[in-house]
Formats: sequence, structure tokens, C-alpha cells
Amino acid sequence: MTKRENGLKRRVLLIFAITVTGLLLMGWSGANGPPARVVSDPHSAFQSRMLEVGEELEYKVSYSFFTIGTIRTQVLSRDTRNGRIVYKTRALIESNPSLSWLVDLHIRFYSEMDGSIYSYYWLSDDSTSKEVNFRRFRFDYDNNRAYLERGKRINDGVRKVESTDTVKITGQCQDGLSLFFYAREHVHYVGQDRIPTLIEDKQASTYINFTNKRTDMEIDAVDYPVDVVAFDGKADYVGIFGLTGGFRGWFSNDEHQVPIVARMNVILGSIKIQLAKWNRPGWQPPKYVETPAK
Repeated sequence: MTKRENGLKRRVLLIFAITVTGLLLMGWSGANGPPARVVSDPHSAFQSRMLEVGEELEYKVSYSFFTIGTIRTQVLSRDTRNGRIVYKTRALIESNPSLSWLVDLHIRFYSEMDGSIYSYYWLSDDSTSKEVNFRRFRFDYDNNRAYLERGKRINDGVRKVESTDTVKITGQCQDGLSLFFYAREHVHYVGQDRIPTLIEDKQASTYINFTNKRTDMEIDAVDYPVDVVAFDGKADYVGIFGLTGGFRGWFSNDEHQVPIVARMNVILGSIKIQLAKWNRPGWQPPKYVETPAK
């Protein structure tokens, strides 16, 4: 392999690392703009329709002509704790096995959220290196605090905490995975939301510019254009991990509101994330049919 080809592959893998960090450590980006609706209601009794136990969605992540990895999301269970319904969700991130001679990326994210799609617990396991490093957030909304732990997983049942921190928050927050479901729930809303989002060791804001604009989108998984609605924007933590701010998303134009395609700008270019496989009872990507002009 030439030096140029080797450099390109390393660039691709850096893009993938930035992508999964940006999307799932920090959340789906939104838009700058005029004053937005602030969304943080600790007393909401709202129950999302997006959290369906057993749902599994797999996305192909590509940069230029490379498939650089996959992101898979799952809704694992629904339980009741202290009188509150809690959903356990997971995201699994894998680099392309054909590029494993450069890097072998394996990251797991777990999020527990209520029916209003606000996070109560978040955990990441990164087994990219020989050791499994973890980070864990526990949210204490009554005291406006989030508690962060970092350390190593010794085995499946034991975690060695090496450092702790306390983050002051102003109300209910999103983590990256819960924000994925939040965006789905509100994609038909028209306007901007400013959403408190926990980023690393501080609270930031994600601005989502919901347009409810209908269009069509092509993906490799089906042989017809998919009926979608769009949103776009960026966040106030631009610049972290190579993000340059630009983001667009297209979700299915139906009651399931499944993410179909996303595009995200990073310092080394633009990446595309598209739905490749799915398991949601009774659902197929809706076919786009042009509405006759009146």
C-alpha cells in the first residue's frame, strides 16, 4: 500500500472516531438561530411513541467512497422504578472489520430514560484498546446535579472507578442516545428547540431546527425513494472532537419517525449515515409519492 493510500485510510478512521463521538457522546446536532423553545420539564407525564421494546436499527457510516463502520441502536427493555417508567437503550459502534489492521473500534453506549425521553443514567464502554474504559453519568434532578465516574471495567460484573466529578445542571438533560429518540419524537414540530445536553463534564445546549419539510431520500436498502421530513443545524459545542457544526437529518414521514439519513460536517470533510437494516414490528420505509399540485 502506498503512503498516500495509507494516509487516506488513517484519515477515514479519524473521521469515523469523530463521527461516533460527535453523534453519541455529545448528541445529534441542531441549529443556531432566533430564541428557541427551552425543553426541560421534570414534571412532564408525556410518554413517547418512539420507544418500542425490541426495535433495532443499523446504520452504515461512510466517508467519500469508504464504508468506515456501523452504528446500531436498540430498545432493550421497559421497567418501572420508583413509580416511573424507564426504558433501557443501547448503541453499538463498530469500525469496518476490513480496516482492523489500522484500528479495531468497539464502543457501547447505554442510556436509561423515562417516557418523556430524558436521561437518568448513561454509560459508555470503550474496548478499542486492550483495556475496557468506561464513563458513567447518574442524574440527580432533585438536586440539579449529575455525577460522573471514570474508570476501567475489570470484568462483566466489576468496574474500578478511578475518578469522579460532579456537574451542575439546570434541569432535565439529554445524553447523546436519549437525544436520538427526542429528535424522532419531535421531528414534525415546526420551530427551534434549545435542549440541555450533557457534554463531557459540563451542560451545553443543542439547538434543533425542526422544519417538518417533506422531501424524498435515496438509500441503498430499498429500491424506491423514501418519504422523509428534514431538520438541520448545529450546536453550541462546535469545535469539540473535530465538529464544524453543520448537520442535517431526514426521518421517515410516518408515525414511527425513523432516522433514514444524516449528514454531518467534521474538520476533515463530510460523512453520511444511512439506514441499512431495521427491525420494528410492522414498519418499512415509506415510499415517497409526489403530491398532485392543486
